[in-house]
Amino acid sequence: MKIKLKCINCDFESRDLLNGLCPLCGGLMIIQYENAVFYIDRSKPGIWRYSSLLPVFSKTISMGEGLTPVSRIDSVLIKNEKFNPTGSYIDRASSIIASYLISNGVNNVLIKYTEDFTRSLIYYLRNTSIDIDVYVDNIMDIESSDLQFFVNNDIDVLTKPNISVVNIDYVNPLTIEGLKTIVFEIYEKRIDVDKIIVPAETGLLAFSLNKGLKDLVKTGVDVDYEIIAVTFKNNEVPLLRYVKNGGIKLVEISEEEAYSSFKKLVRKGFRTKLLAAICYSIAESLERSIAIVTAGYKTHSSRVSEVKKVIREVLLNKPNISAYMIWKEKSVYSLRAFYKAIKDMELKREICFEIVNKGRRKVKLYRLC
Repeated sequence: MKIKLKCINCDFESRDLLNGLCPLCGGLMIIQYENAVFYIDRSKPGIWRYSSLLPVFSKTISMGEGLTPVSRIDSVLIKNEKFNPTGSYIDRASSIIASYLISNGVNNVLIKYTEDFTRSLIYYLRNTSIDIDVYVDNIMDIESSDLQFFVNNDIDVLTKPNISVVNIDYVNPLTIEGLKTIVFEIYEKRIDVDKIIVPAETGLLAFSLNKGLKDLVKTGVDVDYEIIAVTFKNNEVPLLRYVKNGGIKLVEISEEEAYSSFKKLVRKGFRTKLLAAICYSIAESLERSIAIVTAGYKTHSSRVSEVKKVIREVLLNKPNISAYMIWKEKSVYSLRAFYKAIKDMELKREICFEIVNKGRRKVKLYRLC
């Protein structure tokens, strides 16, 4: 299988897989596959089971991204991306970008700040030797929780670009390749839907799923989903202008309707974003549809603090053990509560980990940082 990186508008070709926009016309750069045959390699972790339609590198970094659950909230079918390592569908992209960087011997990167994306990619690169800085035009544009995260992880924030290192923007061909795997999973599970509802801020997620659909069709797979991108009224969705010959339907919702949907989910005990709530609302009104959302359950902070205290006590005496073994040492709370607390501590760098091979499985062994 051969791959080409081409501009979607003028067919300009490049070899830089992180080159998001065409230097000639400003069009979106995408990866095209020649003579590809789609097959699923279930021996590989997460999204890498779809390597037949992904760029292949000498090394892969996987943290358990992908294969997110499909469930129902009342009558609405949802694919919950909250179950990715950092709680975002962007982890799919970070796995591919990190694999590309480590395979090409990159030593320094400058990540342009984008909420969720920057934190996700740092998470995937944290156990590599790659030196990471973050770039943003105005530090005031960074969420306070992200600033805290950068400080805790010794990440410098720059307000000027640095062309001497590899610069990474959220909009790039590898991000598209990672996000499109959501469509592959829906197809693999043979979920009985014909509409996929996605939130649209920039439109990159919807564009990526549409590309994944086209990639499947080019290999001869008989699949036909309608991608419905949902956004707020009068919100510009710039990347959808690159979608030719239809393929994506844009639905606009008023802020009042969005808040009404948001209230409904919150009252059911969920924590989610406003756009995800809109996707739920649209899916509720459409038959044979599935909404791509990130939705977690509300937790009680006092209980989480108690679970974290137990985890610290266990790791102080027995470092380098798995999450399950931590729970086995002191199973005073549910296994689910332990897993959620461990994930939160991991993201906040309160605990560190090493990934080891145990047979065909990869296991995280935790210790206090």
